[in-house]
Amino acid sequence: MPTDIKRAAIALIVSCISTLLGVYFDGLDFEEIGFHDPFTLGINIIWTLIIAWIIWDLFSGKDIKLTLVLVGIIMLASLGWDIVEIGFGFAQLFYVLELLMFVAAYFFVSTKESKSWYLEKNS
Repeated sequence: MPTDIKRAAIALIVSCISTLLGVYFDGLDFEEIGFHDPFTLGINIIWTLIIAWIIWDLFSGKDIKLTLVLVGIIMLASLGWDIVEIGFGFAQLFYVLELLMFVAAYFFVSTKESKSWYLEKNS
């Protein structure tokens, strides 16, 4: 498995951790959106499972670029909504980091080394 595929997986893991930290800091400022809220907790469990699924697909040799773009658009919309609703605070820095890690993962799965690994894995 190429180093860039491993880097993409690490970027996705950092992205997930960043999200969880963002929610934690949001919860310090706003009780209704912290981990003690069952809805927020449930959404974050689902989000963590989605990231794990993307990493599984990555290691399985599936092309995850479209998934990264679509999920990135959702993340960007969510960040925009957050900024409009509650402003740009400390938690939003973690959401920006989350988005940047998705961009990094996209870059890593788009390298020449990764593309040739995909071809080899899927042939």
